Amino acid sequence: MSGTAAADGFPAPSRRAVAARLTRVAGYAPVVPALVLWALSLRHLELDAISDFGLVSILPPSFYAALAILVAGFVAALFASRVHEGVLAAHTAAFVLVVHGTPSAAYGTLRYSWAWKHAGIVDYIQRHGSVDPDISFLGAYHNWPGFFALATLPTELAGWHDAIPLATWSPVFFELLFAAGVLLLAKGLTTDVRLAWLATWFFLASNWIGQDYFAPQALSYFLYLTVIGLGLRYFGTSSARVEAPRATRAGVVALLVLTIAFVSSTHQLTPFMLALALTALVVFRRIELRLLPLVASVLAVAWVVYMAVGFLENNLYWVVDSIGSPEGNASSTLINLGEASEGMRRVALVDRGLTAFVVLLAAVGALRRFRAGVVDLSAWLLAAAPFLMIAANAYGSEMLFRVYFVALPPMAFLAAAAVLPVARPRPSRLARPAAATVSALLIGGLCVAYYGKERLNYFPHDEVQASRLLYRIAEPDALLVSGTYDYPWAFDRYERYHYVALSREPAAVRRAAIADPVRALEALVDRAGAGHAYFIVTRTQRAEVDMTGVMPRGSLAAIERTVARSPRFRPLVRTRDAAVFRFVPERTA
Repeated sequence: MSGTAAADGFPAPSRRAVAARLTRVAGYAPVVPALVLWALSLRHLELDAISDFGLVSILPPSFYAALAILVAGFVAALFASRVHEGVLAAHTAAFVLVVHGTPSAAYGTLRYSWAWKHAGIVDYIQRHGSVDPDISFLGAYHNWPGFFALATLPTELAGWHDAIPLATWSPVFFELLFAAGVLLLAKGLTTDVRLAWLATWFFLASNWIGQDYFAPQALSYFLYLTVIGLGLRYFGTSSARVEAPRATRAGVVALLVLTIAFVSSTHQLTPFMLALALTALVVFRRIELRLLPLVASVLAVAWVVYMAVGFLENNLYWVVDSIGSPEGNASSTLINLGEASEGMRRVALVDRGLTAFVVLLAAVGALRRFRAGVVDLSAWLLAAAPFLMIAANAYGSEMLFRVYFVALPPMAFLAAAAVLPVARPRPSRLARPAAATVSALLIGGLCVAYYGKERLNYFPHDEVQASRLLYRIAEPDALLVSGTYDYPWAFDRYERYHYVALSREPAAVRRAAIADPVRALEALVDRAGAGHAYFIVTRTQRAEVDMTGVMPRGSLAAIERTVARSPRFRPLVRTRDAAVFRFVPERTA
């Protein structure tokens, strides 16, 4: 037998091939110790000790060591002589699991109050088999039901009573989808594989907004990225375009139209963001599908006019009021730092600093590419187009966050270009340390910004159990009064009840509740004309009051103590984390 043939007759692999295979396998190695360290870091977290700085106040050094290993492994794989995308994908997936899986694994309960409300819409569909576009409370979800209808399917197939198990791990699922979508978009902007992957990595390292929870925005965002990415890949005018047979291109067009139609039925804002982005790309001749912006605009408007009539009838006044008020729409997004706690102020400053750093990096990257003779007009347009929406709507005081979120992928691409301005077989010596340093800075800011509000997002088991008890015993048409809406609510037969949060009441009502809680709560019950009423106060509600200043610090805890002493309220649950009181009518008190 010769030295170049195997015993079965097939050629034996050359030493070079074996070495290349071993090198590729070795590239995966950092993922294993990183995940082991991450798992160890979750074993003894003192969740009760979470401070105003969020999870960063209790995460052990082993957690940050896991992130450091992943950064080192990703950078090493990125600058290897031969780029293996599977190795980069493994490090990216592990990074998503470590950062976004930590709350899900550590808490054991569904994080963030809005996710509980969204589970409530799935619960409604499970019970009724449809939505109610004319419903008054949470009507927007019934008028754009695409996400909830889709989420009901796996919930039913899994045999779950509700969507909470699905929602608990949604951040990991959606962040992985975001990574795939950003990579697709980046590959529509450049043929440089290193630049595309670094852009994806920088996106994940700077996406502190938190729009990855169980929500229509998360799914529609991934579909937004998919439409833009496919449009650039198959119909773009740059060198990154993929030449495909006519039948394939026709199939992609059909997929784009169907995706846009689904986005129009899923979310109020994303369809218009998508129409703006496509219009900019077509006007500046970056893609050839000239009718695609028209299709997106018509579908978005048609859904609003013909399918969301119930929402328009109840909300048209504030939509019209916010048009043409860019300064007000932008400023309404930002918290009042003067009323926030010291920890909340510092977290907010990190949020803003991280955002500014990304914008600065993007500007540097755009300049470096321009000086190298590359004009990334598509990226510029995609980064700028969302800002036009600031003049159109306040979007529940969240417009500035959503604009940053939509503009982040192209900005991450340009930020990566600050490190890798042009494709080279061997990047400059400074590129590797620059990529590692920027990654460390971004991830450091991400940990503070993304985890910084966990006192408001984490619901202890006692708090969840108190809410579940409330929904088990509350009679139909009962009034459910809370200090704030920051607790597990509206997740079970939500449409049967009426809701009041003291923090959302006019200032006069809040002052009355602080001065004489019992009389103020009695007035709320009388105003609602409810035959039954309950008052629920939880640890996260108290944290929201004390951290954000929506009411004077300590006021909600004082209200709870006064209510507990009153014969007009009978305690049903009273623990350190939650209290539920039943209102006792005066004739039976």
